[in-house]
Amino acid sequence: MKSMQNAKILLPFMLLFSLSFTACSPKEAELKPCTISYSWWGKEERCKYTLQGIEKFEEKNPNIKVEPEYCSWEEYEESFGSKLQSGQCADVMQINFDWLYKYSPDGNAFYDLNELKDYIDLYNFTLDDLSYGTLYGKLNAIPIAFNTAIPVFDLKILQENGLKIPSNWDELFAMAKVLKEKEMYVFTISKRHLFFLAMSWFEQTYSKKMFSNNGSLNISEEEVCLIYDFVKRLVEENVVYSFNDGFQLNAIREKKVAGAVLWCNETSIFISEVTALGGIPVLGNFIARPDALESGWYLKPACLFAIKKDCKNPEAAAMLINYLLNDQEFALLQKNEKGVPISNKSLTALMEAKQLESMQYTALMKIRFNNDSINKMLPFMEDNNVILPFADNAYFYLMDQQSREEAASSFIDSVR
Repeated sequence: MKSMQNAKILLPFMLLFSLSFTACSPKEAELKPCTISYSWWGKEERCKYTLQGIEKFEEKNPNIKVEPEYCSWEEYEESFGSKLQSGQCADVMQINFDWLYKYSPDGNAFYDLNELKDYIDLYNFTLDDLSYGTLYGKLNAIPIAFNTAIPVFDLKILQENGLKIPSNWDELFAMAKVLKEKEMYVFTISKRHLFFLAMSWFEQTYSKKMFSNNGSLNISEEEVCLIYDFVKRLVEENVVYSFNDGFQLNAIREKKVAGAVLWCNETSIFISEVTALGGIPVLGNFIARPDALESGWYLKPACLFAIKKDCKNPEAAAMLINYLLNDQEFALLQKNEKGVPISNKSLTALMEAKQLESMQYTALMKIRFNNDSINKMLPFMEDNNVILPFADNAYFYLMDQQSREEAASSFIDSVR
């Protein structure tokens, strides 16, 4: 499996070779005229290019009419479960990673895309890529892009203070010590990414995973106390800025921080803000102990495409998914908005057109070259029912509203 993962680095450059040995998808003319629906969440930019893409898809496939359904993330998340369970969901759906396990624990809630392999160019993905959407041998969904939490920095701030990008925890705290003298912090960070940062430290330090594969907490109350002590140190020694308020753009604009911890596909936010201030945005390293047996860093799909279980026109739906994932013209419309695409064909299109944001592409390469040491994220790791109790109890401990033991016990009780 690891050889398949590492080979992905070379695949964009082998695309033309692989295409010559791949059969074409069935012609659209073989399909009867039909209408399918497609739902997604996103802001104005995503809606604009997606609607343009739908128009182009319909031009290429005049027998297929696509009805778009789109809204904000909050609205989409709130209504998705009820629509799926009542059969009112769209034929083609953009879904979040944890929804696979939440709504399809037996692998039967979505159409098995393996049955539509004649309509979807699966050769653009490795077996490991597809494993993220596979449950009990059924391909429920296909990832669009990968995501992991990763540090980013303003290199100009680092240079002005004689600092270098940290690679381990000692270097991170040494950086914080220098910045504290300037009344600055290392990171602005969300509650979610604070949890990931603390988890990586614990798993590296104690060579033990926080969660078992079935989703249960794999650590004791005493070990949670150790993690909360580490969070307290992060705050008191100026590694993280105002974590209870989450990620703060103003902290970047007011130069209260030297960097941030973000999803890979969110680095453009940091790039634009730092560039506007005359800074130099750069990608950081996955912070690690040199002797660690566990990496503590995790990878997940940014989002995926799935098809309704009882879709009346699955072949047409599959053709739309293939277009959204693998069409090079659509890739140039979408660019990096959902992150650097996994599809070799789409990635190649962006590379040839020089449309890749360098930081996001570098992040993808960091993921690929560190593939052996980055774990596959378990969906419940980013569940708000885990993240929020962890952060809230950490805050109560820091504010002396709870003892560390009370905070640890409360967190454990909330995730049982």
